Amino acid sequence: MEFTITKAAPRNRQAVLDLSGQFTEDYLEYTVDRWIAQDQGGLYLVWDSDRLVGCCSLYFPSSTEAWLQGMRVHPGYQGRGIAYQLNKHLVELAGQEGASAVRLLTSENNHPAMKVAQKLGFASTGGKREIIFRSPLRSKYGSSDHHPARIRPCLPRELSRAAYYLTTGPYFSNLQGYYFGPRYCYRRLTKKVLENGVHNRQVYLFEKQNQVSGLLFILYEPEENHLILSYLDAPPEQLPAILPLFNTWPEEGYHHFTINLLAEQHHLLKPGLQKLFGNYGYEQWTLLEKPLA
Repeated sequence: MEFTITKAAPRNRQAVLDLSGQFTEDYLEYTVDRWIAQDQGGLYLVWDSDRLVGCCSLYFPSSTEAWLQGMRVHPGYQGRGIAYQLNKHLVELAGQEGASAVRLLTSENNHPAMKVAQKLGFASTGGKREIIFRSPLRSKYGSSDHHPARIRPCLPRELSRAAYYLTTGPYFSNLQGYYFGPRYCYRRLTKKVLENGVHNRQVYLFEKQNQVSGLLFILYEPEENHLILSYLDAPPEQLPAILPLFNTWPEEGYHHFTINLLAEQHHLLKPGLQKLFGNYGYEQWTLLEKPLA
């Protein structure tokens, strides 16, 4: 069966939302407008006559790097090669736009997605991230009043202090400087990213006895009432210091949070996280990449 691929336009918005409604707790309703509005890349749609049966976003965080995101195939059309056809089309477009590599991130338990990616020539880079969990924010998380460490926003004049901690701390070099960046992509936590984060109140410092003992980088997604702890670098025993932040976020309109860590980091922090959240569930995701000639 032949399907038609088009680039999404504003008039297709409702059709995308209808497709999104086929999936439980889908995030496309929060990203569809942004994806449609992109000049480079954008949201691409697969049609069976006048029925939308699949979609995927092509995103360029830089001129030489492309990412595939938000792949969806209508449940009634799965198994017909739609994901392969659309992803192949987007890989070709990425090459035409000058990308030297295309990347995607998927759960290792998503066997159909892994199979399509491997068929298209994607391979694991060896980097893994464990999406620990997405959880509703409670109204009260207790207190850290009696804890020796505290957490506070990093001030602009402390940028060098924060950067020094990262480069000399226990995790950063082992993680090759990666953090979970905007648009669900691996990014490098450069000094410029850190500087912008300080300006936007995304960077928090752990302190113990007036010494920097940890760093937290937060991504805010107000459209989704959601925030992401995208980089967490602190001794496990000091993690309770973040409880005051958890208590303020519901008042600011945030309903859910996610903690994202690279696997090596999660292994070290897991004992501290269990003290905060009990036995939580998480998924292990993997980064796949296809170099382009």
